[in-house]
Amino acid sequence: MRLQPEQFWGYFEWLFVHGGLLNGFLLVVALSLLGFLVSYLVALARSGPVEGFYAVSKTVSSLFRDDLPRTSLRRIGAIAKLSFKEAIRRKVLVVVGIFVVGMMFAGWFLDREAAEPARLYMSFVLTVTNYMVILLGLFISAFSLPAEIKSRTIYTIVTKPVRPTEIFIGRVVGFGLIGTLVLLVLGTMSYFFVYRGVRHEHIVASSSQDGRSGETSYDSQHKHTFTLGEDGVGVTDEQKGHKHKVVKKGDQFVVGEPVGNLVARVPIYGMFQFLQADGKEGLGKSVGYESEYQKYIEGNTLESAIWTFDGVTPTAFPDGLRMEMTLAAFRTFKGDIVTGVQGAIILRNPDGSCETDRNQFTIKEFQVDQKKFDLKMKGFRGKQATELDLFKDLAPNGKIEVVIRCLDKGQYMGMAPGDVYLNAGEVPFLWNFIKGYIGIWLQMMIVICFGIMFSTFLSGPVAMIATIACLVLGFFGSVAGDLLTGKAAGGGPIESLIRIPTQLGVMTDLDIGSESVINVIRVIDGAVIRSLVAVTAALPDFRSLYTADFVAYGVNIFGGLLGKHITIALGYFVLTGIVGYFFLKTREMAA
Repeated sequence: MRLQPEQFWGYFEWLFVHGGLLNGFLLVVALSLLGFLVSYLVALARSGPVEGFYAVSKTVSSLFRDDLPRTSLRRIGAIAKLSFKEAIRRKVLVVVGIFVVGMMFAGWFLDREAAEPARLYMSFVLTVTNYMVILLGLFISAFSLPAEIKSRTIYTIVTKPVRPTEIFIGRVVGFGLIGTLVLLVLGTMSYFFVYRGVRHEHIVASSSQDGRSGETSYDSQHKHTFTLGEDGVGVTDEQKGHKHKVVKKGDQFVVGEPVGNLVARVPIYGMFQFLQADGKEGLGKSVGYESEYQKYIEGNTLESAIWTFDGVTPTAFPDGLRMEMTLAAFRTFKGDIVTGVQGAIILRNPDGSCETDRNQFTIKEFQVDQKKFDLKMKGFRGKQATELDLFKDLAPNGKIEVVIRCLDKGQYMGMAPGDVYLNAGEVPFLWNFIKGYIGIWLQMMIVICFGIMFSTFLSGPVAMIATIACLVLGFFGSVAGDLLTGKAAGGGPIESLIRIPTQLGVMTDLDIGSESVINVIRVIDGAVIRSLVAVTAALPDFRSLYTADFVAYGVNIFGGLLGKHITIALGYFVLTGIVGYFFLKTREMAA
């Protein structure tokens, strides 16, 4: 799971500090001016400059003077009811049947020997559900209005006192209700599918003579070892992302249900920086990987990665500081492949007055490494060795620094801002699962809004293609930005078409024998890419709306992040509603 810095922002921080409100306002203004210009050009061709301007102005004023104030909830409900019945007649509930069949055979193809089977199951059901409801929203929204115009059934509506605002909102509500119903069914089935897939039982297969330790049976492709305390209660070791509670009752052992595979941890993320060996702030090293998500520090040097955390209080961490890491290792030589790459963790007061001893660890690649630090730790105040208190000495104001270094010479340790965080507890997994499905629901509603908007002035197939184009740009439009900023090599569409048949790599300079022709190609490509970036900036970023990874990796979906996504979806509902209104208002529907 790769977290981006903007996912750590609070709702009001995103809205006011990072320009969420300002960017939304600028987008509305830009699209409004563009829509007014296009409408005026169309009216100009039909009626001339003066009459055209009058017609467009009259349409704009009627929206705020008549249609919005006089929009009727009763008529919206009637149109929503008709849209709901229309979707039922189109047999959209077949989606549920397809999903049931997929669940029946999914167990054959999901690898139960995977290191994290719970994560695998959740990723599967969330991804499949996401794609199915998006396709459902696409088909029911893009074809509805064109089909009614073609069959002339729309005239039974527009000949009555129904306003364009009511037609758009009613259809969004109606199609949204049927989509919500389908999503509720799929979500319920998904939850029980995941729960059934990860639930399993063990018995104690062998134990020591004193009955204080032993080994469980081999079930679900794994087994555990355990050690009991003086009270006859213990916990197994962690296998496949979970543990079991073991209780000894008389001569019998009772192994509980798996714990830790269906969780929703509440992480606290911190400010992040790299320090070079000379103590100056740096950017970290690149080891040549195509992905630059993680940067690296060199082993056996003073290069460090430092996280500054806030919120370290006795209320949040009454039993000690819980920290989790997902670090990477890059080896310049194999060396001791059994031991692995070694690192060290140092906790210190942000003012530098005291710090703990070096806590050595071995990097656990491709899994979450959990660490816990006691309330009392050995360390140094200045150069004097002493015992440090977590809250009084290291985090007196709720802030603490975590310093990580790589110890092995010639090896490198990789990390990103979200790869180290504090675990402030857990929320119920079911609630986090529901929040993941709320994210899927928001994507579906945005697709429905775009589909209905395009259907107000395009035929069904063309409206569907236009909506698909918005989806593709919403998921992959950042590639254009990477090309524009130089993060991605290879050039624009024309340059790429030249490189493919000539077998020129993306890192090789383009050489076709004429520098002037190359310059012309790059000018045209630059214009195309800039246009694509501008269009992409006006479309929803569906990748950021996809929160299934949070659920699959057991991370609580922040309230600020969910609020941000709800605000974005509401904004696009308003934008598409305005565009759809103007096209419905100006479209000729005469028989």
